[in-house]
Amino acid sequence: MIREFKGKRPKISNAIVDELAILIGNVIIKDGANIWPHAMLRADEEEIIIEENVAILEKAFIEAPKKVVIGKNSVISHGAIIHGATIGENVLIGIGAIVLEVNVGKNSIIAAGSVVTKDIEENSFVAGVPAKKLRGIKEEEIKKIKEIVEELKEKARYLKMG
Repeated sequence: MIREFKGKRPKISNAIVDELAILIGNVIIKDGANIWPHAMLRADEEEIIIEENVAILEKAFIEAPKKVVIGKNSVISHGAIIHGATIGENVLIGIGAIVLEVNVGKNSIIAAGSVVTKDIEENSFVAGVPAKKLRGIKEEEIKKIKEIVEELKEKARYLKMG
């Protein structure tokens, strides 16, 4: 469902947005992105920019009390909440994680169920409540994130509506 808010309407490039996803207001979705059923992106205050090849999975919620950018080749997993945050390239936000008004550096993984309240430096694996850096990221993990993005992009083609 695409909804205008205060004269701002979502802009979707060559991306796949499931008909059960909800996009409200100043949302910009770039090429290759895929938005799955029941995801909600609400930009009623600032803008949300979804860069190329981003996957936003079922029941993820992204809100923009300040500008939100989700970097290229990133995955926002099932039920994750992004509130006014900037997410770098090649980032995996785990199932049910909450990211609150911070910057998450590129090539990072936020473990499922984590609550992120402080900026995360590049190449970090973080977990916990509140989330803390446990270690750096391995090259294989960055490669795996990119593989997941490509798999989701391929699967999303089955979502495509007429």
